[in-house]
Amino acid sequence: MKILVVNLGSTSTKAGIFEDTEQLLAETFRHSKEDIARQTTITQQRDFRKGVIEGWLNDKGYQLRDFAVFAMRGGITRPMPGGVYHITDSIAEDARTGRFGEHASNIGLLIGFSWQQATGIPAVFVDAPCTDELADVARVSGYQGVERSSIFHALNAKRVIRLYCQTKGLDPHQASFVVAHMGGGISVSAYRNLRAIDVSNGVDGEGPFSPERVGALSHKSLFQLVHAHGGDTEALRKALYYRGGLMSYFGTNDVRALIQRAKDNQEVALVLDAMTYNIAKQIGALSTVLGGEVNQILLTGGLAFNESITDAIISRVRWIAGCTVYPGEDELAALAEGAWRFATGQEEAIRLD
Repeated sequence: MKILVVNLGSTSTKAGIFEDTEQLLAETFRHSKEDIARQTTITQQRDFRKGVIEGWLNDKGYQLRDFAVFAMRGGITRPMPGGVYHITDSIAEDARTGRFGEHASNIGLLIGFSWQQATGIPAVFVDAPCTDELADVARVSGYQGVERSSIFHALNAKRVIRLYCQTKGLDPHQASFVVAHMGGGISVSAYRNLRAIDVSNGVDGEGPFSPERVGALSHKSLFQLVHAHGGDTEALRKALYYRGGLMSYFGTNDVRALIQRAKDNQEVALVLDAMTYNIAKQIGALSTVLGGEVNQILLTGGLAFNESITDAIISRVRWIAGCTVYPGEDELAALAEGAWRFATGQEEAIRLD
């Protein structure tokens, strides 16, 4: 069974062809900011990216009808539990309007929906970033009328739980984990029976700072920053999201380069240590959500390629549970595996109408 997998980023289009769960081909297309800027509507963006993928398929000798299922990266749509979902009219409308948030992956959902309409082949997405399985108590923010929300790296986090359980002969639906996904943004999530009952939502400014994001700040600090930005809250949001964390200190998010600089620069060493300290602190906090009953702590994402980062975290949290490192994030494989579970009847795809 062949599966076509698509993952859209702000300036990249990734596509992969899988035979069951084995990758046959994959390609990443980089788009210039000028190319993206010329696509002024979401429909133009959809058609541009769709044309890139279909051109690649044609060059490789494939047609859309050669596939049993299309697997698209989930976008910023309505909150929903994790799992495999059909791309329905209502999901496409969420993606088209951006009413829950805008992201390039929304365009991917629209591409999958158009392929599904044209061919009758099902298009699905798996464990979207808006996966919401929070326990009721975790939603309470402490301020009436404001509720905590769940946005995190659900796709990769749930995949590494499944991978770990496969190697240990565990049922992921009968185990508890804390997962730290560490990339340009960092999210830490607590799982009971494969449900993320609490998360640090880095998009909303929760949890540890990261290479690009600022993490949690005190109210006093936020008020001071609003004043420093002349009351322009949108400019401040972008600064905190894209130029916070390591970027704000050193003007770069290149952690490997900073690790080298840290050998001779005490300030760089201190800030890197503070980042791993805060990641470990968040892991500790979320282990309390599980009552300390943690089968394993899993460290994943791009930062997990750096042993000095993972070793620093492990040294602080290994008293809680053992730690396993899964460097990187293979989102194409995660999507293919979810689509394969659906297509083989191992997992039912949910339909939101």
